Amino acid sequence: MSKNINSIQHNLSIHLEQYINAIIEKYGKYIPQTRLDVLNNISDFDKIIKIYDYGSINAYANASEIKMPLCADKVLKFMSKIPGYGINKNHQSYNLENLINNDNTFSNYIYHVFITGTNVEGYYEDLLLHETMHFCGSGGATALKEGINELLTRKLASEKNFRTNGCAYPKEVKIALELQQIYGEEILNQIAFINSEKQIYMFLANTIDKKAAELYLTISNIMEREFYQKYYSNMDSFNGITGIIRKTTNYNKIDYSGVYELLNNYCVLKSENRQHKV
Repeated sequence: MSKNINSIQHNLSIHLEQYINAIIEKYGKYIPQTRLDVLNNISDFDKIIKIYDYGSINAYANASEIKMPLCADKVLKFMSKIPGYGINKNHQSYNLENLINNDNTFSNYIYHVFITGTNVEGYYEDLLLHETMHFCGSGGATALKEGINELLTRKLASEKNFRTNGCAYPKEVKIALELQQIYGEEILNQIAFINSEKQIYMFLANTIDKKAAELYLTISNIMEREFYQKYYSNMDSFNGITGIIRKTTNYNKIDYSGVYELLNNYCVLKSENRQHKV
């Protein structure tokens, strides 16, 4: 693959520029001005994409670069030797009706990769939009913020027909959708680009009230504990073919039922308070 890295990197950088422009167009008013200035003054998009073997099949992003896993090529080459690889090039893991809200996990995505015969560049493309959202300033330091970031990613993919895997953080996306119902889309979009729990609390307290702010922090803390204990603490064991199975199994153990109970109680109390005022 080494002789193709530069070509793949350049192709990804073309998508990256398109994605950044679209993110600014849709979410620019929520992005801090200092970050917007950086995004609007990028002169070389190729330098942002880094492809190398850092021991993981996951992609990562920070304020200066987006990392793509070179070792994914080894996994795909192994899969390509299994009978049935690439037998349905037209398979889709989602459609426009269920992209925003579905139950697809990483195992659904890997099945999609296998049956379509997705190559390593396609694998990177499926990850790029989510990571570009992070690069533009949407946080991912907690499980809840990852869910919000993925929700914004899916909305943009749906509107612009951009490529994405549609299988990341399904449980967290569902809770992000619940919070969107409670807070409103504008407020959730702003939360996405505030990368401090304390600042999010202050924003919600000033914009809505302290109960809304406390709800967010409580839910975020519950989710983070559950996500870390059941999933993230085992991240180093999720590489390679056997790691794919462990990754899906561990994710399926995550249980956010306590979060849904809190959300329901909050909505009930809010409804009762409205009735009393009337």
